[in-house]
Amino acid sequence: MAEQAAWEVSKKKGVDLVVLNPAVVLGPMLQPIVNASSVHILKYLNGSAKTYANSNQACVHVKDVALAHILVFETLSASGRYLCAESGLHRQEVVKILAKFFPDNPIPFPTKYLLLLFIIIIINPVH
Repeated sequence: MAEQAAWEVSKKKGVDLVVLNPAVVLGPMLQPIVNASSVHILKYLNGSAKTYANSNQACVHVKDVALAHILVFETLSASGRYLCAESGLHRQEVVKILAKFFPDNPIPFPTKYLLLLFIIIIINPVH
């Protein structure tokens, strides 16, 4: 929504606009609060995400995003939209990495097992 407004304003004002859209940004944070990308990981660590989807997530390191901003700024021919991603990880790989580094934290399981767990609980309820 903000990008769309920026394109509209740039068109009206005759200003050349270049947009850089990063994937999930990982790495050290400058701010003291959790950002949108970090919330994605935090939910896996604090137990609020009980499952994870069978999907891939594009990721990029914060230093690569900073470099991409510099490159776009310094490249006179740059125009339009740029996506910034280093690699893709399946959410299962993300969970495995987190489990390795944070073994005491609750780790979610794949969504496909949610129905199976529900059936097991109905058949053999824990009292």
